[in-house]
Amino acid sequence: MHIISSVIFALSVNIDAFLVGMSYGIRKIHITFFQNLLISLISFVGTVLSLFLGRRILLILPSFLADYIGSGILFALGIYYMLKSFHMPENSLHSESIRPALPVKEVLLLGAALSFNNIGIGIGASISGTLLLPAAFLTFVTSIVFLLTGNQLGNVSLFRLSDRYADLLSGAALVVLGGCNLVL
Repeated sequence: MHIISSVIFALSVNIDAFLVGMSYGIRKIHITFFQNLLISLISFVGTVLSLFLGRRILLILPSFLADYIGSGILFALGIYYMLKSFHMPENSLHSESIRPALPVKEVLLLGAALSFNNIGIGIGASISGTLLLPAAFLTFVTSIVFLLTGNQLGNVSLFRLSDRYADLLSGAALVVLGGCNLVL
């Protein structure tokens, strides 16, 4: 069960990485392997810290209460993202000003932004029983794959996801993760 939780966690926190990669691909900005690795590494560190913090909270709470609180956090975040998706314009895509190259400062900011997205989810997942090492490793690998795939598919109109559907999909995944952690 813990591996399933880790996979669902990694997928749900990295949908934004896919969209970030895609937004740069749409604008014909290539994210190099080194840049992808750095962005994913920063996101990995933030995820590890949030999962670790969740484990610390778990030490002070009885396990049954921790399961309910962690699953509740995941449910709440999932519902939040799902509701957020209904308040966005249909064609809203991540967008930034067009640049010919991706500067180091932007790489660091992207890594930090993706890392901050994982904090609340990481704490909730950790409290509800998601294991630190598998979740962190899968998050790192998924981030690399999603950034690369999104960047490559950015030019293909068929694969352009709007923020609305990304948030809806991410929210649904979090609700499922919260349910799995509570039930199993």
